[in-house]
Amino acid sequence: MYIAAFRCTIGAIQKALLGIRSKKDHSNGYQRMLSLDPSGEELSLSNLQSILSRKENVSPNTYTAFFYRPLNAPDFVCMRTPLEDGWQTLFNVLSLELGVESYRISASSGRDDFYCFQSYQQGKERVVYLMKDTKWIFYEKGERLPYEQSDMYAKRRIRDRLNEPMLLDYLLQVGLDARDSSFYHSVDNILVFNYTWESRR
Repeated sequence: MYIAAFRCTIGAIQKALLGIRSKKDHSNGYQRMLSLDPSGEELSLSNLQSILSRKENVSPNTYTAFFYRPLNAPDFVCMRTPLEDGWQTLFNVLSLELGVESYRISASSGRDDFYCFQSYQQGKERVVYLMKDTKWIFYEKGERLPYEQSDMYAKRRIRDRLNEPMLLDYLLQVGLDARDSSFYHSVDNILVFNYTWESRR
């Protein structure tokens, strides 16, 4: 599970993406709008990709990110992407470009356990994560935020210090209820950003 959100408008996201595209390294990125019925389409990743494929053919050398305003949090724009890491690089670049509050959580369990909370506020980054490599690793950077469950970070067993319910609670504290189904419906159009590159032979 990956969820990223920015406290801004879709227009601000478009402007920031244009700014990113103007840089030499990102000049082959492009964007467009998809019209969806916000009351009829659940914005699961599989559904978003299905809608996109019906609209047009997408090159295999393409990264895609979808941006929408959730019904239950219209002051935010959420980013969804099928990339395995949730396109963390784009989240970081957009956070710095926009200069607004931004939040990102990731949670995976199984063979590759990984839990992460990341935020930018007034240019300050906060990161806390738990991962299993050859052993369990807990890491944090930046000042703790008031709503963090800091007592959990002191647990003796490292693997108990961060989990998916905690991450969802953190989002809830800033006004993002990702447990509510209305979070996965949009109040207006969906912005799709594609980054395509040329394969080298």
